Amino acid sequence: MQIEGRNPVYELLNSENPVSIVFMQNDIGQTDKIKQIVSLAKKNGVRLRKIGRHKLDKLSRTKNHQGVIARVRRDFLSLNEILDKLDQEDKIPFFVMISEVLYQQNLGAIIRTAECAGCTGVIIPKKTRINEEAARASMGAVEHVEIIKENLFNAIKILKKKGVPVVGLEADGKRSIYETNLVGPITIIIGGEHSGIGKSLEAKCDLVLKIPLFGKINSLNMSNAAAIALFEKVRQEIV
Repeated sequence: MQIEGRNPVYELLNSENPVSIVFMQNDIGQTDKIKQIVSLAKKNGVRLRKIGRHKLDKLSRTKNHQGVIARVRRDFLSLNEILDKLDQEDKIPFFVMISEVLYQQNLGAIIRTAECAGCTGVIIPKKTRINEEAARASMGAVEHVEIIKENLFNAIKILKKKGVPVVGLEADGKRSIYETNLVGPITIIIGGEHSGIGKSLEAKCDLVLKIPLFGKINSLNMSNAAAIALFEKVRQEIV
């Protein structure tokens, strides 16, 4: 996988993920962030290769590399492995599940929000790719939160066996998210931009909640909905 941009590459080098190489523009300005990237690459024994801007542009897939591109091998743990790890560390499961991904930018934004909210993992369908655009939009959060690729129906089955409630978020949910106790272990399902979470997944949820809307538009962008829901849980936990 390729990671592009100064902050995403910096966060990558600060993670435990195995970085194979960092490409850097040969005439790049020595800002604090660039100095930190160089220092971390040397500290971690990562090969640092300086190349011209034209070559970097050709390598870039986001067209917004900011003079730095890194390559990393990414391994994904299973949901069972993550849950076993949480048991060992005596931590409360807090997951966000995404039923469908049409736009990588939204996926990256949700991963960023999930990391900031202290989620233990982001569950996505097995076939969903996380590309450079998602990694860039996550601003490095993709390096610090577990990404779990799982069949969603199987994931719900595993979560329920472990006693983790599964809550869907839909515009026509039966109860407001602000009137529901979200404290403790939980998985919040965020639907796709056009189809929501779908009737089949909805039928597997313990609860289906809504975010009250007061305008003429009847839905929120999925990354905005995720931010509201995750931080409502955080608010309830700390009040």
